[in-house]
Amino acid sequence: MKTKGWGKVLKFTYIQTIKAKSFIASSIIMVVIFSLMIVGANFLPKFLMPAAEMVDIVRNGVVVGEVKAMAINKVYVYDGSELELQFELPPELGVEFEHVSAKHVQTTMDKVTQSSEAIVLAVIEEDSHGYSVAMSRPESTELINNSDCFALLNVLQSTVYNTNLIHLGVAPENVGKANALVATSVNVDGKNPNSEMAAAITMSVTMVISLLLFTLIIGYGQLTAQAIATEKASRVMELLLTSVKPLAVIIGKVLATTLVALTTIVAIGGISTGMFFAVASFGTLGEVVGMVNTDDPVIQSLNSELSGVFSGFTPINILLVLVVFILGFLFYALISGLIGASVSKIEDLQTALQPLIYISLLGFYLAYMTPILGLDPDGEGNFLVSFSRYFPISSPFALPGAILTGEVSGAGVAISIAVLALCLGLFAMFVAKVYEHIILHNGDRVKIKDMIKMVKQNKAKQEQLK
Repeated sequence: MKTKGWGKVLKFTYIQTIKAKSFIASSIIMVVIFSLMIVGANFLPKFLMPAAEMVDIVRNGVVVGEVKAMAINKVYVYDGSELELQFELPPELGVEFEHVSAKHVQTTMDKVTQSSEAIVLAVIEEDSHGYSVAMSRPESTELINNSDCFALLNVLQSTVYNTNLIHLGVAPENVGKANALVATSVNVDGKNPNSEMAAAITMSVTMVISLLLFTLIIGYGQLTAQAIATEKASRVMELLLTSVKPLAVIIGKVLATTLVALTTIVAIGGISTGMFFAVASFGTLGEVVGMVNTDDPVIQSLNSELSGVFSGFTPINILLVLVVFILGFLFYALISGLIGASVSKIEDLQTALQPLIYISLLGFYLAYMTPILGLDPDGEGNFLVSFSRYFPISSPFALPGAILTGEVSGAGVAISIAVLALCLGLFAMFVAKVYEHIILHNGDRVKIKDMIKMVKQNKAKQEQLK
């Protein structure tokens, strides 16, 4: 009977919240921000790094390939390697090579630096570690940019390397085999640990998810405290309690706020997903996730790493994340509701909310910072990482990212959810015992020690009645 009427409170609170101008405005702002982030991530790389101009390679009147065009017209080369290097580029590029002697290196460097022509100087020398290639370019970036220099340096580096192989006795026809790519992998008890790139992606995903959940839990969780404190200060609560019990009020308020948060997630997530699929095919995001083919080796490598990192985004794992979020949100919303009921004046609410902020920040930083502090990218052997996934204050922030990236076992997920659910149940019982005593309290803010004292007194009265 004490919970009768909670459904009416839930319905009323939910409708009033989503109809509020502040909720509509904040939701629109969040949708715009997420949409701009998606559009920016998709198109900005293309604008910041425009597509390189390509030149066709023609042999006997037939196009046999293409190569990136260079703004460089002439390359002065000082060869101090004693390898008798010969540099060749497709004639379609129009790049001319000219060797200079050691005594003309400095004068040529001065000439190149002050030149108004698209020329460079490449100095190749042998040292104790092997060979070095240094390039000088004009000061004016309008003539030659750094990307042209690095593209040419790759050609020179490859030429030096291949020529050195021949110099050491490798037959010219076997140089290609000597440069064969060697794929590597690590196997630990049948599992392939993440590479450094995959570990960085996994860490980033975990931190982003923690930040998003923290924003939602704290932002919407405090709505419960504010709503209850406002209704209590304006005496609306007294009118409400004439038709429903105090326990029904807090149940309805907490569940309504949870439903509001879920509505926000579904709405923003759905719109953002639609925006992603609408623009991904026309930019970098489509190349990264494999929707669009690309020849860029960096993006291809990133795509292969992402396919492994996001393999955990299965329906079951997403459902588990939703369960963890709901349990964590209810836990913090109950704290917020209890704080809202503990004050009689709305101006006291910010001071009363400080313990909630400190607790939530502790949980958030445990989840957010431990992946950075832990040297092991898988979190194995890292006590702080493991602790953050089972501690009920931090598990709502730490566990979702670990589930989606496959960093925690099924048994670990079950234990963490069980611990969080148990703590939620125990705290809900505590709230049920003290809420009806403090909801109509007027005067100074009721502190936690006073709440515990109320529980003990109530228990003593019940024993006396028995």
